Amino acid sequence: MKARAVDKILKPRARYKKNPPARKHSHCFGILTTPAKDIFHSSYHRGLLSGIVPRIKAVKGRMKILMMPFQPYRSLEEILCRHDLDGLLILTWRWIHPSIARLIETTRHSRVLVVNDPVPGLRVNSVYADTDAGMAQAVAHLVKKGFHKIGMLHGPWKVSFKIRKKKIKVPFIDTRLKVEGLIRALKAKRLLWDRGWFRSGAANSETEGYRVMKNWLREKDLPEAIVCGNDDLAFGALKAMKKSGKNLAVIGFDDNERAKSFNPPLTTVRQPLAQMGRDAVEILIRQIHGSLLRPVSKKYLPRLIVRKTA
Repeated sequence: MKARAVDKILKPRARYKKNPPARKHSHCFGILTTPAKDIFHSSYHRGLLSGIVPRIKAVKGRMKILMMPFQPYRSLEEILCRHDLDGLLILTWRWIHPSIARLIETTRHSRVLVVNDPVPGLRVNSVYADTDAGMAQAVAHLVKKGFHKIGMLHGPWKVSFKIRKKKIKVPFIDTRLKVEGLIRALKAKRLLWDRGWFRSGAANSETEGYRVMKNWLREKDLPEAIVCGNDDLAFGALKAMKKSGKNLAVIGFDDNERAKSFNPPLTTVRQPLAQMGRDAVEILIRQIHGSLLRPVSKKYLPRLIVRKTA
Protein backbone atom coordinates (compact mmCIF):
# COMPACT_ATOMS: atom_id res chain seq x y z
CA MET A 1 0.00 0.00 0.00
CA LYS A 2 1.30 3.43 -0.89
CA ALA A 3 2.49 5.71 1.96
CA ARG A 4 -0.08 8.41 1.05
CA ALA A 5 -2.93 5.90 1.29
CA VAL A 6 -1.69 4.68 4.68
CA ASP A 7 -1.49 8.25 5.99
CA LYS A 8 -5.05 8.87 4.86
CA ILE A 9 -6.29 5.83 6.78
CA LEU A 10 -4.34 6.52 9.97
CA LYS A 11 -4.99 10.26 10.17
CA PRO A 12 -8.25 10.96 12.08
CA ARG A 13 -10.78 13.10 10.28
CA ALA A 14 -11.50 16.25 12.29
CA ARG A 15 -15.18 17.16 12.51
CA TYR A 16 -14.46 20.86 13.00
CA LYS A 17 -11.30 22.71 12.05
CA LYS A 18 -10.05 24.81 14.94
CA ASN A 19 -8.19 27.23 12.71
CA PRO A 20 -10.14 27.78 9.48
CA PRO A 21 -8.10 29.18 6.60
CA ALA A 22 -7.95 32.93 6.24
CA ARG A 23 -10.87 34.28 4.24
CA LYS A 24 -10.56 36.70 1.38
CA HIS A 25 -13.63 38.56 2.59
CA SER A 26 -13.90 40.71 5.71
CA HIS A 27 -14.54 39.33 9.17
CA CYS A 28 -17.90 37.77 9.95
CA PHE A 29 -19.41 38.07 13.44
CA GLY A 30 -22.30 36.05 14.78
CA ILE A 31 -24.84 36.97 17.46
CA LEU A 32 -26.44 33.93 19.08
CA THR A 33 -29.99 34.35 20.34
CA THR A 34 -33.40 32.66 20.44
CA PRO A 35 -36.83 33.66 19.08
CA ALA A 36 -37.92 34.23 22.69
CA LYS A 37 -35.24 36.91 23.10
CA ASP A 38 -36.35 39.39 20.44
CA ILE A 39 -33.17 41.44 20.33
CA PHE A 40 -34.61 43.96 17.87
CA HIS A 41 -37.47 44.91 20.18
CA SER A 42 -35.67 44.76 23.53
CA SER A 43 -34.40 48.21 24.55
CA TYR A 44 -31.43 46.60 26.30
CA HIS A 45 -30.38 44.73 23.18
CA ARG A 46 -30.99 47.72 20.93
CA GLY A 47 -28.61 49.69 23.11
CA LEU A 48 -25.89 47.10 22.63
CA LEU A 49 -26.61 46.77 18.90
CA SER A 50 -26.32 50.55 18.50
CA GLY A 51 -22.63 50.06 19.24
CA ILE A 52 -22.09 46.63 17.68
CA VAL A 53 -23.54 47.29 14.22
CA PRO A 54 -21.70 50.57 13.39
CA ARG A 55 -18.39 49.08 14.58
CA ILE A 56 -18.81 46.02 12.36
CA LYS A 57 -19.70 48.27 9.42
CA ALA A 58 -16.68 50.47 10.13
CA VAL A 59 -14.34 47.50 9.62
CA LYS A 60 -16.35 46.37 6.56
CA GLY A 61 -17.40 43.26 8.42
CA ARG A 62 -20.53 41.13 8.21
CA MET A 63 -23.00 40.11 10.91
CA LYS A 64 -25.15 36.99 11.21
CA ILE A 65 -28.03 36.53 13.65
CA LEU A 66 -28.02 32.87 14.77
CA MET A 67 -31.02 31.15 16.29
CA MET A 68 -30.34 28.46 18.88
CA PRO A 69 -31.03 25.12 17.13
CA PHE A 70 -33.30 22.41 18.50
CA GLN A 71 -30.28 20.13 18.94
CA PRO A 72 -27.81 21.94 21.28
CA TYR A 73 -24.30 22.73 20.14
CA ARG A 74 -21.59 20.44 21.51
CA SER A 75 -18.85 23.08 21.65
CA LEU A 76 -18.23 26.78 21.12
CA GLU A 77 -15.91 25.88 18.25
CA GLU A 78 -18.79 24.06 16.54
CA ILE A 79 -20.82 27.29 16.49
CA LEU A 80 -18.04 29.26 14.82
CA CYS A 81 -17.19 26.56 12.29
CA ARG A 82 -20.75 25.59 11.39
CA HIS A 83 -21.63 29.22 10.59
CA ASP A 84 -18.24 30.22 9.15
CA LEU A 85 -17.66 32.90 11.81
CA ASP A 86 -14.54 34.76 12.87
CA GLY A 87 -16.07 35.80 16.20
CA LEU A 88 -19.19 35.15 18.27
CA LEU A 89 -21.11 37.55 20.53
CA ILE A 90 -23.66 36.24 23.05
CA LEU A 91 -25.65 39.11 24.54
CA THR A 92 -27.80 37.12 27.00
CA TRP A 93 -25.75 34.01 27.53
CA ARG A 94 -27.56 32.82 30.66
CA TRP A 95 -30.98 33.14 28.97
CA ILE A 96 -30.47 31.27 25.70
CA HIS A 97 -30.14 27.62 26.78
CA PRO A 98 -28.57 25.78 29.76
CA SER A 99 -26.17 24.02 27.39
CA ILE A 100 -24.78 27.36 26.18
CA ALA A 101 -24.27 28.56 29.77
CA ARG A 102 -22.46 25.31 30.55
CA LEU A 103 -20.18 25.63 27.51
CA ILE A 104 -19.28 29.22 28.39
CA GLU A 105 -18.58 28.36 32.02
CA THR A 106 -16.34 25.40 31.16
CA THR A 107 -14.61 26.29 27.88
CA ARG A 108 -11.71 28.57 27.02
CA HIS A 109 -12.18 30.40 23.72
CA SER A 110 -10.57 33.63 22.58
CA ARG A 111 -13.06 34.41 19.76
CA VAL A 112 -16.22 34.24 21.89
CA LEU A 113 -17.51 37.19 23.95
CA VAL A 114 -20.40 37.45 26.40
CA VAL A 115 -22.11 40.57 27.74
CA ASN A 116 -22.99 41.11 31.42
CA ASP A 117 -23.86 38.40 33.98
CA PRO A 118 -20.20 38.07 35.04
CA VAL A 119 -19.30 34.92 36.96
CA PRO A 120 -15.86 34.12 38.41
CA GLY A 121 -13.49 32.08 36.29
CA LEU A 122 -14.92 32.71 32.81
CA ARG A 123 -12.40 31.87 30.09
CA VAL A 124 -14.13 33.69 27.27
CA ASN A 125 -14.06 37.44 26.66
CA SER A 126 -16.62 39.54 28.52
CA VAL A 127 -17.83 43.11 28.93
CA TYR A 128 -20.04 44.02 31.87
CA ALA A 129 -21.34 46.92 33.94
CA ASP A 130 -20.39 47.37 37.59
CA THR A 131 -23.79 46.73 39.15
CA ASP A 132 -22.60 47.49 42.69
CA ALA A 133 -21.38 50.94 41.64
CA GLY A 134 -24.71 51.68 39.96
CA MET A 135 -26.73 50.68 43.01
CA ALA A 136 -24.45 52.68 45.30
CA GLN A 137 -25.08 55.81 43.20
CA ALA A 138 -28.84 55.22 43.26
CA VAL A 139 -28.95 54.81 47.06
CA ALA A 140 -26.67 57.81 47.68
CA HIS A 141 -28.97 59.98 45.57
CA LEU A 142 -32.13 58.80 47.35
CA VAL A 143 -30.59 59.40 50.77
CA LYS A 144 -29.53 62.88 49.71
CA LYS A 145 -33.14 63.54 48.68
CA GLY A 146 -34.31 62.47 52.15
CA PHE A 147 -35.54 58.93 51.42
CA HIS A 148 -34.58 56.23 53.92
CA LYS A 149 -37.15 53.48 53.33
CA ILE A 150 -35.88 52.06 50.06
CA GLY A 151 -37.17 48.96 48.29
CA MET A 152 -36.74 47.22 44.95
CA LEU A 153 -38.78 45.87 42.06
CA HIS A 154 -36.62 43.33 40.26
CA GLY A 155 -36.85 40.57 37.65
CA PRO A 156 -37.23 36.81 38.16
CA TRP A 157 -34.89 34.82 40.40
CA LYS A 158 -34.78 31.93 37.93
CA VAL A 159 -35.23 31.36 34.22
CA SER A 160 -37.30 28.37 33.04
CA PHE A 161 -36.46 26.17 30.05
CA LYS A 162 -38.39 23.22 28.65
CA ILE A 163 -36.03 20.52 27.44
CA ARG A 164 -37.35 17.16 26.25
CA LYS A 165 -40.68 17.84 27.95
CA LYS A 166 -38.85 18.49 31.21
CA LYS A 167 -38.89 21.93 32.86
CA ILE A 168 -35.48 23.16 34.01
CA LYS A 169 -34.83 26.29 36.07
CA VAL A 170 -31.49 28.08 36.22
CA PRO A 171 -30.51 31.10 38.37
CA PHE A 172 -30.93 34.53 36.77
CA ILE A 173 -27.60 36.19 37.58
CA ASP A 174 -28.71 39.72 36.63
CA THR A 175 -31.39 39.71 39.33
CA ARG A 176 -29.05 38.29 41.95
CA LEU A 177 -26.31 40.86 41.23
CA LYS A 178 -28.70 43.81 41.37
CA VAL A 179 -30.47 42.70 44.54
CA GLU A 180 -27.20 41.95 46.32
CA GLY A 181 -25.73 45.23 45.07
CA LEU A 182 -28.67 47.23 46.43
CA ILE A 183 -28.53 45.49 49.81
CA ARG A 184 -24.80 46.22 50.07
CA ALA A 185 -25.45 49.87 49.20
CA LEU A 186 -28.19 50.13 51.85
CA LYS A 187 -25.94 48.58 54.49
CA ALA A 188 -23.10 50.92 53.55
CA LYS A 189 -25.42 53.85 54.31
CA ARG A 190 -26.53 52.10 57.54
CA LEU A 191 -30.11 52.01 56.39
CA LEU A 192 -32.61 49.48 57.64
CA TRP A 193 -34.02 47.33 54.86
CA ASP A 194 -37.04 45.11 54.81
CA ARG A 195 -37.46 41.93 52.74
CA GLY A 196 -41.08 42.93 52.27
CA TRP A 197 -39.90 45.91 50.24
CA PHE A 198 -38.27 43.65 47.62
CA ARG A 199 -40.71 42.42 44.98
CA SER A 200 -40.08 40.16 41.99
CA GLY A 201 -41.69 40.17 38.55
CA ALA A 202 -42.02 37.07 36.39
CA ALA A 203 -40.15 38.95 33.63
CA ASN A 204 -38.20 42.18 33.19
CA SER A 205 -41.10 43.79 31.34
CA GLU A 206 -43.31 46.85 31.61
CA THR A 207 -46.36 44.59 31.92
CA GLU A 208 -44.86 42.83 34.92
CA GLY A 209 -43.78 46.12 36.47
CA TYR A 210 -47.36 47.34 36.27
CA ARG A 211 -48.85 44.10 37.61
CA VAL A 212 -46.52 43.80 40.59
CA MET A 213 -46.72 47.50 41.50
CA LYS A 214 -50.52 47.57 41.21
CA ASN A 215 -50.80 44.81 43.83
CA TRP A 216 -48.02 46.25 46.00
CA LEU A 217 -49.69 49.67 46.23
CA ARG A 218 -52.71 48.09 47.93
CA GLU A 219 -50.59 47.34 50.99
CA LYS A 220 -50.13 49.69 53.94
CA ASP A 221 -46.41 49.33 54.65
CA LEU A 222 -44.79 50.79 51.55
CA PRO A 223 -41.24 52.03 51.01
CA GLU A 224 -40.66 55.69 50.18
CA ALA A 225 -38.61 54.89 47.09
CA ILE A 226 -37.82 51.91 44.89
CA VAL A 227 -34.96 50.97 42.58
CA CYS A 228 -36.02 48.86 39.60
CA GLY A 229 -34.05 46.09 37.92
CA ASN A 230 -34.47 47.78 34.55
CA ASP A 231 -36.28 50.72 32.94
CA ASP A 232 -39.16 48.65 31.61
CA LEU A 233 -40.11 47.53 35.12
CA ALA A 234 -39.88 51.16 36.21
CA PHE A 235 -42.22 52.30 33.41
CA GLY A 236 -44.81 49.76 34.49
CA ALA A 237 -44.47 50.75 38.14
CA LEU A 238 -44.94 54.44 37.32
CA LYS A 239 -48.08 53.69 35.30
CA ALA A 240 -49.52 51.76 38.24
CA MET A 241 -48.74 54.67 40.58
CA LYS A 242 -50.37 57.17 38.24
CA LYS A 243 -53.54 55.08 38.14
CA SER A 244 -53.64 54.59 41.92
CA GLY A 245 -52.78 58.17 42.86
CA LYS A 246 -49.92 57.00 45.11
CA ASN A 247 -46.41 58.18 44.41
CA LEU A 248 -43.04 56.71 45.35
CA ALA A 249 -39.67 57.86 44.12
CA VAL A 250 -38.50 55.55 41.30
CA ILE A 251 -35.07 54.85 39.82
CA GLY A 252 -34.63 52.58 36.79
CA PHE A 253 -31.59 50.81 35.39
CA ASP A 254 -30.18 51.00 31.81
CA ASP A 255 -31.34 54.46 30.57
CA ASN A 256 -33.03 53.13 27.46
CA GLU A 257 -34.34 55.34 24.65
CA ARG A 258 -37.74 55.90 26.32
CA ALA A 259 -36.40 57.00 29.72
CA LYS A 260 -35.85 60.65 28.77
CA SER A 261 -39.21 61.12 27.00
CA PHE A 262 -41.34 59.10 29.45
CA ASN A 263 -43.94 61.05 31.44
CA PRO A 264 -42.48 61.80 33.92
CA PRO A 265 -38.87 61.48 32.68
CA LEU A 266 -37.19 58.57 34.45
CA THR A 267 -34.25 58.90 36.82
CA THR A 268 -32.12 55.87 36.02
CA VAL A 269 -28.70 54.24 36.18
CA ARG A 270 -27.17 54.39 32.71
CA GLN A 271 -25.26 51.38 31.46
CA PRO A 272 -22.94 52.49 28.62
CA LEU A 273 -24.49 49.88 26.32
CA ALA A 274 -23.40 51.41 23.00
CA GLN A 275 -19.80 51.70 24.23
CA MET A 276 -19.91 48.14 25.51
CA GLY A 277 -21.13 46.99 22.09
CA ARG A 278 -18.37 48.85 20.24
CA ASP A 279 -15.68 47.54 22.57
CA ALA A 280 -17.03 43.98 22.32
CA VAL A 281 -16.45 43.99 18.55
CA GLU A 282 -13.03 45.61 18.98
CA ILE A 283 -11.94 42.95 21.49
CA LEU A 284 -12.93 40.17 19.08
CA ILE A 285 -11.09 41.89 16.21
CA ARG A 286 -7.92 42.00 18.29
CA GLN A 287 -8.36 38.36 19.27
CA ILE A 288 -8.84 37.35 15.62
CA HIS A 289 -5.62 39.14 14.70
CA GLY A 290 -3.80 37.49 17.59
CA SER A 291 -2.81 40.71 19.37
CA LEU A 292 -4.24 39.54 22.71
CA LEU A 293 -2.73 36.64 24.64
CA ARG A 294 -5.74 35.66 26.74
CA PRO A 295 -9.48 36.35 27.08
CA VAL A 296 -10.34 39.91 28.09
CA SER A 297 -12.76 40.95 30.83
CA LYS A 298 -13.71 44.63 30.80
CA LYS A 299 -15.81 46.34 33.47
CA TYR A 300 -17.73 49.60 32.91
CA LEU A 301 -18.82 52.22 35.41
CA PRO A 302 -22.53 53.10 35.12
CA ARG A 303 -23.74 56.65 35.80
CA LEU A 304 -26.85 57.91 37.54
CA ILE A 305 -28.95 60.13 35.26
CA VAL A 306 -31.18 62.36 37.40
CA ARG A 307 -34.54 63.38 35.93
CA LYS A 308 -37.99 63.75 37.51
CA THR A 309 -38.95 60.44 39.17
CA ALA A 310 -36.42 60.64 42.02
